[in-house]
Amino acid sequence: MNGKSLFFCLLISVSIHAQQRTASGLTVDSRGEVLPGVNILVKGTTMGLASDHAGRFSFRELPQGAVLRFSYLGYEQQELPAGENMRVILKEDAKTLKEIVVSTQKRNQSSTEVPVAIIALSGDNLTRLDVRQFDELSEYIPGMQMQLQSPNNPGYVIRGVTSDDGDSRSQARVSVFQDGVSISRSRGSAVELFDLERIEVVKGPQGTLFGRGAEIGALHIIRKKPAGKLGGELTMGYGSYNRKLADGFINTPITGDKLLNRFAFTFEDRDGYIKNLSGGDLNGKNVYALRNSTRWFAGEKTMIDLTLDYQHDNYPGTSFKNGQYSPAGGDTSPHTMADLEQGKNLYIKRNTGGAGLFVNHDINGEWKMTSISGFRMFDSDESFDADGTASPLMWVSEIAKGKQFSQELRFNYSNNHNLTGFAGASYFYEDNSQEVPLRINEQALYTAYTSKLLKEMLASQFGATGLPAEQIAAIANILFPDTPALSNGTFNYTTHLPDIRLTLEQVFSQQIGIPLTLEQLFAVLPADTRQMLIGTVDLLSNHPINAYHEEMYRNEAANHAAELFADATWQITKQLGLTAGIRLSYEHQWGAYEAAASAQPSIFGQLTNGSPNLLSAVSNGKVADSKEYYSSVMRAALNYMIKRNNLYVSVSRGRRPGVVFVLPEETTFLSPETIWSYEAGIKGVAPGGKLNYDLAAFYYDWSHFQSSSLRSREGSLLPEYQPNDAGKAHSLGVEASLRYALLPRLNLTGTYAYINGKFNDKDEDGNEQEYAGHRFRLTPEHSFSFGLDFTCPLKGGHVIYVRPAYSYKSKVYFEDSNDELLTQKGFGLLNGTTGIRFHPKRGNIYLEVGLYGKNILNEKYIIDAGNSGNTIGFPTFIAGNPAVFGAQIKIGF
Repeated sequence: MNGKSLFFCLLISVSIHAQQRTASGLTVDSRGEVLPGVNILVKGTTMGLASDHAGRFSFRELPQGAVLRFSYLGYEQQELPAGENMRVILKEDAKTLKEIVVSTQKRNQSSTEVPVAIIALSGDNLTRLDVRQFDELSEYIPGMQMQLQSPNNPGYVIRGVTSDDGDSRSQARVSVFQDGVSISRSRGSAVELFDLERIEVVKGPQGTLFGRGAEIGALHIIRKKPAGKLGGELTMGYGSYNRKLADGFINTPITGDKLLNRFAFTFEDRDGYIKNLSGGDLNGKNVYALRNSTRWFAGEKTMIDLTLDYQHDNYPGTSFKNGQYSPAGGDTSPHTMADLEQGKNLYIKRNTGGAGLFVNHDINGEWKMTSISGFRMFDSDESFDADGTASPLMWVSEIAKGKQFSQELRFNYSNNHNLTGFAGASYFYEDNSQEVPLRINEQALYTAYTSKLLKEMLASQFGATGLPAEQIAAIANILFPDTPALSNGTFNYTTHLPDIRLTLEQVFSQQIGIPLTLEQLFAVLPADTRQMLIGTVDLLSNHPINAYHEEMYRNEAANHAAELFADATWQITKQLGLTAGIRLSYEHQWGAYEAAASAQPSIFGQLTNGSPNLLSAVSNGKVADSKEYYSSVMRAALNYMIKRNNLYVSVSRGRRPGVVFVLPEETTFLSPETIWSYEAGIKGVAPGGKLNYDLAAFYYDWSHFQSSSLRSREGSLLPEYQPNDAGKAHSLGVEASLRYALLPRLNLTGTYAYINGKFNDKDEDGNEQEYAGHRFRLTPEHSFSFGLDFTCPLKGGHVIYVRPAYSYKSKVYFEDSNDELLTQKGFGLLNGTTGIRFHPKRGNIYLEVGLYGKNILNEKYIIDAGNSGNTIGFPTFIAGNPAVFGAQIKIGF
């Protein structure tokens, strides 16, 4: 090639590149909040992409004079000339519904595009509905129930399966995540909902996406991150039961758009709904939570987030009210005053918090790297009256502590055409403990419970004498007469056991007509039987009973998990897609138990098992055991897109880790619980964007279903809830969710769920199962909700809004035993908000004044029944929240 030819080629190359250009920028809404997942198409071409999780976008090579078209469901479409550092502001379209962007599959997508059942509520929706705590989510998410006895006792129920065990050796069925960091351990998972981007609830086995604890689903809280605009907001309110609340945020760019910070907080204090005659009130609330998020753009391709959070709970006690014995001057309704004898010594105190470090780096146009490092801790102390009366029967505490560290490294891939996915590795470690001090007045316990056991024991042992059963029963009734635990709100007690020897000698002497000793009465019996009976009688006769007995047991667990995972979506055609994923796990589970001998030995413990303890089996120091597990979970889904409508079918395998339940006499190794899920659904947006729908049907098949039942353990006078393998179970159901923009400023919403979750009649070996045909606990067969969101513009740009919502749940059982006493019949709740939002007059300052009502019709319902008191035949009941009303004022800029 000569010099002229070389010069000519270089000239052509320079000319071509001169006609190409780059573009970059940020997509935001009218309030300056970033909009991830905005579709950006180069007009006149097939070239396009979506803005990332920080709302950023960039094109490397564009034709000269390129025009970019920006579209996002619920916002007006825009076309703008391509340029550098663009700030694209999309305006809301009042005629259509907004589409929520989710990150369930570790990339930003419309919820419509994800081939699994997912319900997402944006932070704006949560604010509009005045949702501030977990249990309030149940009203708006079909197939999910949330039970919140207190922040120390949450229960998560997705499609019929409950995750709520506080034992440190148990494992979650439902994963709870914050910004990609697991907070699933029960005693540390309930957090206040404030300053959120959105909440995603993903149903069905999600182990490939969310790890080892997502056997039946996951709840993912995505919190708001710093934005490149100075802004702030403060909300204050006052309501029923002296409810005081305040929350807000301040968003501050520190160094231009490179270093940003956002500080948010919430505070709520409310008197208890239930008066306690022994002092104080019950079912109240006192909490504050703080969060600081810092975002650093370390370069054009690297973004680093650091989030620190802390929450402090200081609640009065929970009203576990007895359903048999009423307080003085009261009744047994769980909605009226109680008399729990420890008064102000009943409480829930909890501290929880942690740190998260998130690194996102664009390696090139196809690969991205994400690192998520998380540390969490919790420290809780709950004191509760287990018997639910004024009697000092059982005063129990639970002191739970935990800490965890997790690290995930993930690589995302997209060829910007037909293949997307991710692969990576993660490590998880947790160390938890639970201490349970149990304080019992045995003089009251004798009257309420133990005398009945002694009566049965006497009848059993004296059966060897050959006396008629009627005569033995008559003697037992003389010795151990039935006495109510309380009379007119005052507890009954017995200081000494009856003089059994003297009573027996008197009864038989009167019947025979001559005085006889016990040795003479039993002379005809075999020597060993005679010695056993006389020894028992002499041990019990006139023996003093403790007024105070205390014992404590402690369980511990440490778990290590290392995982490899991969998930990919292949777009076979423009409309047909195939998604598949797998996660391989290694787990090392260690469990321990420890209980010392009581310093106040129990006569009843010594009588039944020669132990100084009533409940806690005495150990010789700490006993421990461990086990290793190797496992895999998977999913596969096929979906077909018709415009903005997605038809999908999926199959997945989920798993709940095994249980290492250590006790002095033995260690119970429960097999991992496994589930196969089969699901089909259709969801999407009808033409015109006014109707958004989501319909799904599912069938689940379980093996080694882990449950718990009330059992008497060898060496223990009192029964206790123990884990067990309940065998085979199944669940089938349908769900529907609809949103419809009836008018430009009137939106309607509705949900419905049908769930038929039951234990199979036979196990895998054909044996009859303990809970054969029983329904799953905490699961209504039918539930539905509907609501509307109406805004009315006023002169001057002000807006009035009205947002009522009604939800209904059919009958639920609170125990897998399906005890009819421990149920809640179907009920409905009406909630609502209304107010006025004033148009800014000076700068960007806005003001909103609103009213709210929850359980407006004051429906009477309970949220739990049975509980610890059920172990001694004293089931307790916890009332749901009564009608509450209040006002709020919000100011921001």
